[in-house]
Amino acid sequence: MSLASRLTRTLATLLGRDQPASVAPIRPVRLPDVGPFAPGEHPEARALAPFCVGRGIDVGCGQEKVTPGCIGVDLLGRGEIGKYGVVAGRASVADIQASGDDLPMFADGELDFVVARHNLEHYVDVVRTLQEWRRVLRAGGALAVVVPDERAGDTVFLDPTHKHCFTPESLERLVRTVGGFDDLRTGVVIPGWSFLLSARRSAAGSR
Repeated sequence: MSLASRLTRTLATLLGRDQPASVAPIRPVRLPDVGPFAPGEHPEARALAPFCVGRGIDVGCGQEKVTPGCIGVDLLGRGEIGKYGVVAGRASVADIQASGDDLPMFADGELDFVVARHNLEHYVDVVRTLQEWRRVLRAGGALAVVVPDERAGDTVFLDPTHKHCFTPESLERLVRTVGGFDDLRTGVVIPGWSFLLSARRSAAGSR
C-alpha cells in the first residue's frame, strides 16, 4: 500500500471521513499531544477567556463553552451528539441553536464580545460570517477566534465539514478587507495546531 493510501486510511479512521483512496493531504497535520484538561483549562479556552467580559456569545460552542458566562450558539441544540472532529460523540451545551452566520436573535451592537473556537473554517461564506459577528458587536466590542493553523499542514483534511484554511496573515487580511475592526492581533495558541486572531469593533457607523 502506498504512503498516500496509508495516510488516507489513517485520517479516515481518526476523523470518521470517507475519502477516495487517491485523496490524501500533501502535508498531513500531526495531531497535538495535549490534554485531557479540566473544564476551562484547555489552552484555546484559556486564550479566549480574557475576551469574555460582559455579555457575549461563544459561536460553535460544541461540548464546552469557553467560559460558563458565554451564551453558547451552535448548529446542534443542547444535548445533541456531534459526529465529527473533536465534538464526535459529545453532547452540545448550546443555549441557542443557530448557524453562526445568521444571528437575528441579537440586535445591532448588542454584544460585548464574540468568541469562536475552531468554527470560522466551517462556513461557506466567511465574509458574511465576519460581517454578522461585526454587526452584533458594540463599538469597542471584542472579536476573538481560534482556528487551525494552515502552516502546520493541510487543515481542511482535519474535518469533513471544513471549508476554508487560514494562516495568521491570510486571516488578518480577510478581517481587514471585511472592515469595521481595529487593533488586530494574531498569535500562536498551540504550536503546530492553532492560532488566535483578536480585534475590536470600530466606532459605530464605520465599515
